[in-house]
Amino acid sequence: MNRTFITGMGRSGTTLLDKLLSNHKNIEILSQPFPLLFTEAKKTFLKQNEIEKYYVLNDNVFDGDYKIEDFNFFLHTYEINYQTLEQLFEKMKSYSGQMTKVSFNLPKKETYTLLEVFDLILKNNLAKKDVHFFGAKEIMCEEFIPYLVQNGTRVVAIVRDPRDVVASVNYPQKEKYLGNKKPTLFVLRGWRRTIDYIKNLKNSKNIIYVKYEDLVTAPYEILAKVTDFLGTAPFEKNHFKKGIYDRDGELWKANTSFDTKTSFISSKSVGGYKNVLSDDEINYIESICKSEMELMGYSFDTQPNKGIIKTFKDFGVEASEHLDKEFSSLSENIEQEIKRYDATAN
Repeated sequence: MNRTFITGMGRSGTTLLDKLLSNHKNIEILSQPFPLLFTEAKKTFLKQNEIEKYYVLNDNVFDGDYKIEDFNFFLHTYEINYQTLEQLFEKMKSYSGQMTKVSFNLPKKETYTLLEVFDLILKNNLAKKDVHFFGAKEIMCEEFIPYLVQNGTRVVAIVRDPRDVVASVNYPQKEKYLGNKKPTLFVLRGWRRTIDYIKNLKNSKNIIYVKYEDLVTAPYEILAKVTDFLGTAPFEKNHFKKGIYDRDGELWKANTSFDTKTSFISSKSVGGYKNVLSDDEINYIESICKSEMELMGYSFDTQPNKGIIKTFKDFGVEASEHLDKEFSSLSENIEQEIKRYDATAN
């Protein structure tokens, strides 16, 4: 069996992609089976480097906190002891971020590498027999991509319009998947990180990216791109005529993209930000993400400019012990974003 990994910013369509791929007879992707495994690895690295972070998966090596090479070297040498693993998987039993509940059935030994845990836990919890590709989907794990691709993992990153991401994160129609409203800049820095890794790993044969908008408007075409990348047969025409099924064989309706009346996927969510975000929010997002949006081929509704970066203020963000509600308008962040804007404009 071949190892596969799906990642991207939260609310970018990662779950939709893992559900679609798992409907292939040769593929099974578990949705967020061990999020705390990645969090624990990052916490250990940060502690060793005396870096204090609460949102350990939200910082960005491209902003200078640490070097990509340092974290990558750490992962290649990282081992986690059995007792810690037992505690992590026990904690995940009641953790809402674990979307697929898995059994902790590792043979007892002193330590495990990250990939040993990844492979053994997944293989022992697969619902299908004789799959050719097994894997996991975990959000905001882009910094693990270099380590994974260097170890032969096939990685699929998914990108969504940052305006729709902000709308989904901060103005959800249903469940608040990522908690309370976040400062816009905090969300956008997470979004930009996905693009950073796509750019820096563009020459690797073990990673591809897809755009959410393409997936929901031309699903068979995009899925064919992914299956070709994995090296397996494409989905048959009309494969999803009855809908998308989950691991239990039930119709999957957990995502707003699901709409069996018109298609097995609906593209209604594309551009939904226009009904939710203010003009200032749209202008701010387009200014903060200007170069990345251009690279990804997203069009602009406004004229990006430095002025909105200087004057923008979030509203309705609750005070948090771990994240300043004025994060977007802190002077040091404004200064950093202005410098970045100028650098990418040249």
